[in-house]
Amino acid sequence: MAEDNAVASKEKKRHSVKEIGAAGTDFLQNHKHIYTKHRKKILVFFLCVVAIILCVLVYQLQKYDDFDVKETYERVDSAETHYVDFQGNLLKYSRDGTFYTEYDGDLVWNYTYEMSNPKIDVCSNYILIYDVQGTQAAILTNTGFKQSIKTAMPIVDAKIASQGTVAILMQDGETGYVQLCDDAGKVLASGELHMKNSGYPMAIALSTDAQRLMVSQLDVKDGSVKTTISFYDFSNKGKDEIDNIIATYSFSDQIIPQIAYVDGGKAIAFGDSEIIVFNNNAKASIAKEIFVQGQINSVFYDDKYCGVICQATDDEGQYINQLTVYTLSGRKRMQKAVEIASTNAEFLSNHEILLSNNKEVELYTLQGIKKFAYEFDTSIYKIIPQDASRRYVFVEDGHTDVVRMK
Repeated sequence: MAEDNAVASKEKKRHSVKEIGAAGTDFLQNHKHIYTKHRKKILVFFLCVVAIILCVLVYQLQKYDDFDVKETYERVDSAETHYVDFQGNLLKYSRDGTFYTEYDGDLVWNYTYEMSNPKIDVCSNYILIYDVQGTQAAILTNTGFKQSIKTAMPIVDAKIASQGTVAILMQDGETGYVQLCDDAGKVLASGELHMKNSGYPMAIALSTDAQRLMVSQLDVKDGSVKTTISFYDFSNKGKDEIDNIIATYSFSDQIIPQIAYVDGGKAIAFGDSEIIVFNNNAKASIAKEIFVQGQINSVFYDDKYCGVICQATDDEGQYINQLTVYTLSGRKRMQKAVEIASTNAEFLSNHEILLSNNKEVELYTLQGIKKFAYEFDTSIYKIIPQDASRRYVFVEDGHTDVVRMK
């Protein structure tokens, strides 16, 4: 009986071992299948990443020396007309009016006026047209006219925010004045600038949410110059400050005629030999001072980068036009000597850098690669990249061309 039980026990154990062995084999096979499946997914993902990187590199390294005109549209504009790319269409403005058209010339809307020196500012869906040294301004949107504004003093500078709030800098003799209005023309805030202490107003910048205002003033005394930059905060953070001023900075031997707010609420100021980046914090502290070698001739920026063209000297002591691009943290992104004597520099919507001078243009990538250089037969006013990598819109004298680079 005991022997029978022992035999039965051994037989049971053999069956258990077989079952465990079979289960282990199934377990290993299942895990091997899962591992193989995940391995394939990882490989596919890796190949996709490599393909994307290669496509980006090919696009960045690609150079063009000519183009094919796919479509051309005739235009009749006055000699003083300026052009802005606005929400996929062409915004044209001059002394007697603003026209918003499609690239083929079809009119979306127009607004007429009489201004001696019209300037424009754009933010989100809003457009501000104002007359420098005049007293007229107008708020427009992508659907047309919104509100006109009449000022009591000549306008020096003006800016518009994303919800249509307008900041206007004015000066009459020894009096400087700043006024904020909503998109219906209602005055939200106003105040006089202290010109005896800080000098003559040069420029203003308005944050996209209209909560902060930046003012640049130039003071000239006894042959020396100084620029004072003041920050105003109209939110709850600044209500307890005198005149809502949260910070004031002075820069000796610097003329700072251009200031701006960029993405994330940071502010940027361009002097004649340095760039100053300010933080978006309670006191608008200085994040970085970028000192530039050579005289700054042209500045440009977008929400990620800022750049300058300056006259510098090479290793042999020869004067060169030098293009330099920085990140907003102050890191030098690219520096390159350029051949064109550019009178205009700007970032395009695809982060390419356009240098232009009447009939000549050069396009550079952020890697410093000259992507395109061309001399046109007539004046070229604007180059606008399209969704397709090789397609651009050329706004030339008398016509607009849709082209494909080659």
